[in-house]
Amino acid sequence: MFSKITKFFWSLRKAYLTKYRQTHYAQFGEDIILDELLRSEIREGFYVDVGCYHPKKHSNTFLLHQRGWSGINIDMEEDKIRLFNLCRPNDHNVVCPISDVKETVTIRRYSSFGLGTTIDVQQADNAEEEVLDERQAETKTLEQIIEDSPFAGRQIDVLSIDAEGMDERILKSVNFDLHSPKIILIEDYHRDIGEIIETAMYRLLNSKGYALRSWTFYTLIFVQSDTDILKPRENQQTKS
Repeated sequence: MFSKITKFFWSLRKAYLTKYRQTHYAQFGEDIILDELLRSEIREGFYVDVGCYHPKKHSNTFLLHQRGWSGINIDMEEDKIRLFNLCRPNDHNVVCPISDVKETVTIRRYSSFGLGTTIDVQQADNAEEEVLDERQAETKTLEQIIEDSPFAGRQIDVLSIDAEGMDERILKSVNFDLHSPKIILIEDYHRDIGEIIETAMYRLLNSKGYALRSWTFYTLIFVQSDTDILKPRENQQTKS
């Protein structure tokens, strides 16, 4: 009982008193770019945030939440999803590792509330930090998570993927026929645009009709051609 009370008050402090820059909430200003891309009158959009980390700090979706949007937040760590249940109780918040197949994986953490938690074996092998702890878990595909949620069958307005080495595999688990995200934010560590356009991830999105609209540090922002949520000027630019 005492442990539960301690965790509850720790979660309150972590959720509401964590320091963050208030000019923007996303780590590299992705939310500012989204604000410039999206029509301001859209107040009931649907986001999916994979690797959501914190409801405010480094969040690509918190400004959308403030607009009145709702959605699905997914992370592998229970402590992180506990904060979403506190700050975004009307969202569908899920503790689960995501992959393109159902499999048993090892979740490795390097700090108690850090950014580097991963199930990707190569990324774990290359990590410089010592492993804090690890546990095994069953993965689900993104389609499974969505179809088991209150948003089943709904087209995604904004999909944000930040999954420490699993981004491409998670992207492959998207049912583009059913959910077809209008905007996709996804990490890529290449430093040259020529290398980016040769990646399997870029080729997949290009084949699905997406255009690379912006690039902020590690995050690529793709938009669906002729989507109805972009400001008119953005639709004009993506057609050209």
